[in-house]
Amino acid sequence: MANVTIIGAGHWGIALASVVAANGYNVLVYARKEEAAKAINNGYSNYFKNIKLNKNIKATSIIDEAVSFSNIIVVAIPVATIYSFMNPIIQKNTQKIYLFTSKGLYNGRSISSLFYEDNRNLKLAVLSGPSFASEVMDGKNTAVVIASDKTNIARQLQIIFNNAHFRVYTTDDIIGVEYCGAIKNVFAIICGMIDGANMGANTKNAIITRGLNEISRVISFVGGNPKTLYGLAGIGDIMLTCNSLESRNYSYGFHYTKDASLSYNQNGTIEGLNTINEIYKIAKVNNLEMPIIESLYNILFNNSTIDVESLKLMKRDMKDE
Repeated sequence: MANVTIIGAGHWGIALASVVAANGYNVLVYARKEEAAKAINNGYSNYFKNIKLNKNIKATSIIDEAVSFSNIIVVAIPVATIYSFMNPIIQKNTQKIYLFTSKGLYNGRSISSLFYEDNRNLKLAVLSGPSFASEVMDGKNTAVVIASDKTNIARQLQIIFNNAHFRVYTTDDIIGVEYCGAIKNVFAIICGMIDGANMGANTKNAIITRGLNEISRVISFVGGNPKTLYGLAGIGDIMLTCNSLESRNYSYGFHYTKDASLSYNQNGTIEGLNTINEIYKIAKVNNLEMPIIESLYNILFNNSTIDVESLKLMKRDMKDE
């Protein structure tokens, strides 16, 4: 029986551990806190307290133990900490396979480009798609995509994760998948704001549809395949996260107020807040037309309001679709 390491004991880390364990693999989860590791070793997670974990799942709070356990390292920690935490590990363990599952940008760059900078031969892949951790834990049918520019790596990971309730597709467009996964969080915030302000289904669906054009411009600019936008990592994930309070980014937007905006208490990282900064910079520096992104940026950081920005978008010059 093969071994798999999961770095991160949050919702997504535990959900992915459960998928792999159900497929017959031994799984060792790295938990930052010792008490979280103890809970997992007792068969439970702090995030899914009513679900008994698969007996193949164990945990440790010692990172060296977790890394040495397997040649397959699944990374499920926030993007904001991912480089500082993982880079020393990867530098010492260049032959292992690394599957990144967090969605976002780090200082305006995709995760793969960060780690490829020092070693283009690293065995890297990313996982994305419409996949709430709670539904994965409940065994509800889920489809995702694993992307790698090394086809054999994507195929190997596909075999490890794929089962009757967790269907895995593959693609070589790692950049496109990463940017889709990052930018969809931005539009989830926007859609949350629209629903929270009771602006209607017409408004929200117009924003999503026109937003696809903005996402496509970014993907093309960074060298991804625009067709990826119409797959699981793109429109699939957008449909999921722009319509449910289970999405942290949508929930943040839904509960947004100017007084409590950036301090709204969420159970988890709001990746879209970091991503909007990075995408806004890309658009401005490279003269990419992204009026919806600019409007959200103005609301969050330039003291504008959703009503003001909505009117500005509606009064833009008339044009062909």
